[in-house]
Amino acid sequence: MWSINDFPAYGMVSGWSMHETLACPYCMENNKAFTLTNRGKASFFYCHRRFLPLNHRYRKNRKDLFVGRVEKDVAPPCLSGEELHDVVSEYGDIVFGLQSGR
Repeated sequence: MWSINDFPAYGMVSGWSMHETLACPYCMENNKAFTLTNRGKASFFYCHRRFLPLNHRYRKNRKDLFVGRVEKDVAPPCLSGEELHDVVSEYGDIVFGLQSGR
């Protein structure tokens, strides 16, 4: 079974929080999100250049959009099925939906 969703719907279907600094299900704790000063919202604006090839021109582009920063980091590692299972199993039993008696 598969579905095509936008990011908020993906969060509702998967149970993953899409609203805080851990919103990227691929990066998880390896993300580079930062909090905006005026509203306190998480921003991922500069986070995804590290997924580009190391010799891509946007990695070194300091003047267009990127606030004078050169991206030198590499993308987080792609986890195997067993590695992902180990990460998810640390969360214990997860129960979705409303619980009776609340």
